[in-house]
Amino acid sequence: MRREMQTKEFIDGSLQTGGKVLVHGNAGISRSAAFVIAYIMETFGMKYRDAFAYVQERRFCINPNAGFVHQLQEYEAIYLAKLTIQMMSPLQIERSLSVHSGTTGSLKRTHEEEDDFGNMQVATAQNG
Repeated sequence: MRREMQTKEFIDGSLQTGGKVLVHGNAGISRSAAFVIAYIMETFGMKYRDAFAYVQERRFCINPNAGFVHQLQEYEAIYLAKLTIQMMSPLQIERSLSVHSGTTGSLKRTHEEEDDFGNMQVATAQNG
C-alpha cells in the first residue's frame, strides 16, 4: 500500500509541475491499463466504466484481463462507500453507528435515518 501511495504522489507531483507520465505495458493487456484506470478512479472520483472509457479514448487497445477488471469493480464499491462516508456529516455518521436505547442488538435504521440516507443517495446521484 505504501508503494502505491508513493507512486500516486509521484504521478500527482509530476502532473502538477507540468510534466508528463508514461505508464508502459505490453499492448495494454496488463497491469498498466488497470493501474491507470484505478488512478483515474481515485483521482477524479470516477466509476470504473467511466474511467475505462476515458483511458480507452486515449489508448484504444487497452484490454485489462478479467481478474484486473474484477478487482477494479470491487475497488469501485469500496471507493464509493468511502466517498459516501466522507460526504456524511459527523452527526449522520454517529447516528448510523450507534445502537439506539431500547433496541439492544438491533441495527435497524429509524424512519428519520432512512430519510437522511435517501436524501444523501439522491444528492450523490445528482453529483456523480
